[in-house]
Amino acid sequence: MRGDFYMAGRKDVYKKIEHITVKYLLEHIGEKAITSRPRYDEDRELWVVTVLCETPRGVVPAGRIELDKKLNLVYASTREDMVRAVEENLRRRPLLVMGNEEELRAKGVDIIAV
Repeated sequence: MRGDFYMAGRKDVYKKIEHITVKYLLEHIGEKAITSRPRYDEDRELWVVTVLCETPRGVVPAGRIELDKKLNLVYASTREDMVRAVEENLRRRPLLVMGNEEELRAKGVDIIAV
C-alpha cells in the first residue's frame, strides 16, 4: 500500500519537473531540445534532468538542468554550452558516406571500408 502511494507521489513530481524543464527549454533554448527522465541525486539533494537535442543524425546529449527539493531551478547549461556539446558529439559520431575513394580522400575524409 505504501509503495503505491509513493509511486503516485513520484509520478506527480515527475510531471511537475517535466512541466518546469520543458517550459524553460522552450523559452531559452528552442523546440529541438527535449528532456530525459529526471533522476534524484541523493548526495547533492537535487533533481537532475539531462537535456537532449534532436538532430538529423539522431538524439544527442546537450546539457543538464538541476532543480532543488522544492523544484526551484538552480542550474541550467547555457545555450552556448549546449550547442558546443551537440557539435562535439556529432563530430565524434561516425557517418556513413557513399562516394568515390579518391574524392573522399581529397576532402580529408577518413575512410573505413565496411
